[in-house]
Amino acid sequence: MISKRRLSKTDDKENLAEDASKAKKQPLSKKTKKSRVHNEVEESDSVFVELLKTSGIILKTGESQNQLAVDQIVFQKKLFQMLRKHPSYPQIIEEFISGLESYIEDQDCFRNCLLSCERLQDEESSMGTPYSKSLIKLLLGIDLLQPAIIKTLFEKLPEFLFENENSDGLNMPRLIISQLKWLDRIVDGKDLTTKFMQLLSIAPVPLQHDFLTCLPEILGDSQHAEVGKELSELLMTSTPLTVPILDVLSSLQLDRKLLSKVRQLVMGKLSAVRLEDLPVIVKFILHTLTSTDAVEVISELREKLDLQHCILPSQLQASQSKLKSKGKISSSNQESSSQDCVILLFDVVKSAVRYEKTVSEAWIKAIENTTSGSDHKTLDVAMLLIIYSTNNQTKKSIERVLRNKVRSGHIQEQLLQHTFCILSLVLKDICPSILLLAQSLLHSLDQSVISFGSLLYKYAFKFFDTYCQQEVVGALVSHICSGNDAEVDTALNVLLELVVLNLSAMRLNAVFVKGILDYLDNLSPQQIRKLFYILSTLAFSKEHAASSHIEDDMHLVIRKQLSSTIFKYKLIGIIGAVTMVGIMAADREGKIPNTYC
Repeated sequence: MISKRRLSKTDDKENLAEDASKAKKQPLSKKTKKSRVHNEVEESDSVFVELLKTSGIILKTGESQNQLAVDQIVFQKKLFQMLRKHPSYPQIIEEFISGLESYIEDQDCFRNCLLSCERLQDEESSMGTPYSKSLIKLLLGIDLLQPAIIKTLFEKLPEFLFENENSDGLNMPRLIISQLKWLDRIVDGKDLTTKFMQLLSIAPVPLQHDFLTCLPEILGDSQHAEVGKELSELLMTSTPLTVPILDVLSSLQLDRKLLSKVRQLVMGKLSAVRLEDLPVIVKFILHTLTSTDAVEVISELREKLDLQHCILPSQLQASQSKLKSKGKISSSNQESSSQDCVILLFDVVKSAVRYEKTVSEAWIKAIENTTSGSDHKTLDVAMLLIIYSTNNQTKKSIERVLRNKVRSGHIQEQLLQHTFCILSLVLKDICPSILLLAQSLLHSLDQSVISFGSLLYKYAFKFFDTYCQQEVVGALVSHICSGNDAEVDTALNVLLELVVLNLSAMRLNAVFVKGILDYLDNLSPQQIRKLFYILSTLAFSKEHAASSHIEDDMHLVIRKQLSSTIFKYKLIGIIGAVTMVGIMAADREGKIPNTYC
């Protein structure tokens, strides 16, 4: 009887723990008290079976599904009316629940009650949902029965907490908890919350994780505040559950003060958390920001996030040499997992700065407020590039901040190189925006800013893939053909560095460089010499396979210029011929210089 099973909260928790302890010792097979004939209709004169049969559900034995002969809504209404109008109401409810408890003592019967029913009615004539619910789920939708059935489920759960999956792959604890998801109405939300938190205290950690992630789909809005307080207290004592707890808190409607308290607690642990936990933790921190505390929180976050230690040393070496090995990098599963976590972390950050203006503005302000060059990190450079790529409205702000930081010497080449080195997989996805920023910086009148823009081109080529390398060379060729002397000199110097840095990769893009030969009229003699030096190195270096198409084009252009009667063009031919012969001679002796003289 229900009245006899009512216990205090303490007694409930003790009984749950005791049941769980017994379940550890007792094999699942021994819990089935009676044997039933498989695949037959359940025949019994119990109130439980008779009422279900009259309402439209046929119970089956063995592994067969229970059958639903009427629409699901019709079944629930009919059973409710039969219980409510029964002569022995409300005692009939106690008899019904007692019959259910006896019935589900058999393992197969309990499993069938948790699995969806077989519909005997045509789907076209159904008024309810297109899928079929389980018997337990249907009974939970009846207000008269819901509290008692929830109590029965939570009393049954400890029997399965420490069992492995069934032979059919079913995990009984998860299956039982799934019955509570998306109920139209919860009659006693407070009692459900209490039972759920008691269950968490005795369940093994893997199931605790699963149970927690189900909470937002089970609780009603009125229980969010109470559960939030309970989970915040649990967060202080259970580190392994930090991620699922924060994931749940992000999905609940909670008071800002409580969220701020939890955020401060999490921020204090940030430097000690595992890398794989960072994405969820950072998502929670950014999710709980307000306009009043955004700059302060972001400033603290950027100080405690040390990306240099997120990447393993062997990953750094692989990243630095990936172009030399043509992308064939052999890395362990652990390294790959670490990179995946870093990428996921920045996906979270990208989403936040794209859709939350407060977050992007606060991050720019936090970087701007950093007045010492030694305090700047790879994260700062990465965030400036990411915000530039995700938010068009802040492009001017990013350019202004970068120019000021470069002029003041706060962001230097070493920091930029380190950023590209450890975050190449993250930055590769925003390559077009990085090149757009580099192009804008090359239009500056400040030489330090122009140099920084050229470094963006250089490291994008060095650390990104073949497609991005092609885009870099194409952008540099556009600068050379622009007619602006400062841009032409800078772009040619970058191309010279790239030839020395990675000759084989540059040879793949030689066709773009060769196109500059059509714009020789716009170049000065010194610039023409640089261009022929680049093309000659690409064409005649024996270090790699020669590019015959470049040789042929160079011979044609030089002969044409040398045969011209106009001094300007003859001079171009002479410069080209001398430079080409010099490279050929140096290559024959194996002494091609590493730098342009």
